[in-house]
Amino acid sequence: MVEAARPRHDMRNDVPSLVIDSERLMGDLRHLAEFGQVGSGVHRRALGDVDMAARAWLLERMRAAGLEAEIDGIGNVYGRTLHARRIVIGSHSDTVPKGGWLDGAMGVIYGIEIARAFMEQCVGGDVGLEIISFSDEEGCFSTLLGSRSFTGELDATVEEAVNEDGLTLGMALERAGLVGRPRLRFDPEIHLAFLEAHIEQGPVLENQGARVGVVTAIAGLRGWTIRFVGRADHAGTTPMALRADAGAALCDFAGRFADFCQANGSTHSVWNGGAITLLPGAHNVVPALAEYTLTVRDPSQDVLDALGAGVAPIASAVADAHRVSWARADLFALAPARMDEGLMAEIEAAARLHGVEPLLMPSGAGHDAMVMARHVPTAMLFVPSIGGRSHDISEDSDERDITLGAQIFAEAVSRLCQNL
Repeated sequence: MVEAARPRHDMRNDVPSLVIDSERLMGDLRHLAEFGQVGSGVHRRALGDVDMAARAWLLERMRAAGLEAEIDGIGNVYGRTLHARRIVIGSHSDTVPKGGWLDGAMGVIYGIEIARAFMEQCVGGDVGLEIISFSDEEGCFSTLLGSRSFTGELDATVEEAVNEDGLTLGMALERAGLVGRPRLRFDPEIHLAFLEAHIEQGPVLENQGARVGVVTAIAGLRGWTIRFVGRADHAGTTPMALRADAGAALCDFAGRFADFCQANGSTHSVWNGGAITLLPGAHNVVPALAEYTLTVRDPSQDVLDALGAGVAPIASAVADAHRVSWARADLFALAPARMDEGLMAEIEAAARLHGVEPLLMPSGAGHDAMVMARHVPTAMLFVPSIGGRSHDISEDSDERDITLGAQIFAEAVSRLCQNL
């Protein structure tokens, strides 16, 4: 990847700083949260009626800001200035089921507010802005759908993807009135950089007492379903030494693999057993089948590969010990994404201008930025999540951190409009 132009700090006195309207920013964020509101959270699934109503409102806000704006054929909402070269600012506005009000939405509203400031304050130069609310980042149909469409990474089979209600993507697009619309496309001659702001979704910033994070990398992800097959027997009459207990094998594997990750992972490695199935599933029957859904994440591909290499030998040893057979099905393999050092430096410099020392940190969660980083210099800013909570209606961030993050982000955009 071609790295972004290095920041020219000698130009700082020539850079007009964009000033955001904090009250307007928070008003838009709260209004967006009304679409699909559930208590203090939001239920806004991609391409459903509520999501499309929210997208129509975002379209209006972009147009009111003076941007040329549309909704494309996959559901991406975008607004742009008329410059031939543009910085892209984006995130997503769909949510997980009964999720939080800030996840993704904050980054979209940051983009709209910065664009308003850009238009109102008559920023000069030949670099403008393009603001995008990507469709279906959360994977209702297909993870990171909108950004993969934008970058040309989708194929036609994606329209066969099915959501939790049994609706295919093709059907959802037809219901939303998006069939036949052109799809927004990335152009390296036009789109110079990608910036995304997001809540952290974890506890690191809060625990470190930091008000802003600058993302260094987005963790890659590997996932498998591990299956052990044994024999169903009476749980009261079959001696332990004569069982082929698939459930016991699963439990043994989970413990051994966790120990392996602890010994061979990095300080940023995480692993998770997200689902367990035992059949026939009765208290008085030895399990004949056990399935375990396993994921590992790390910002280093080498570490991911090392952890993945442990699955087979551990599962094989466990299967032998419990007199069962085993099999593995690959679920997904997402490569880590490195952020651009030049863009990171601009966000760091902008934070320090506002008296804040940013924390450099990886992101354990996936974001549209990990797709964009494969195509264009990319960077992310984090603001703290209260209690580290996210993907839940309890998700929240301090309003002071939200508005500070927006002003720092605007400062970084100001500088990049002059320096790219």
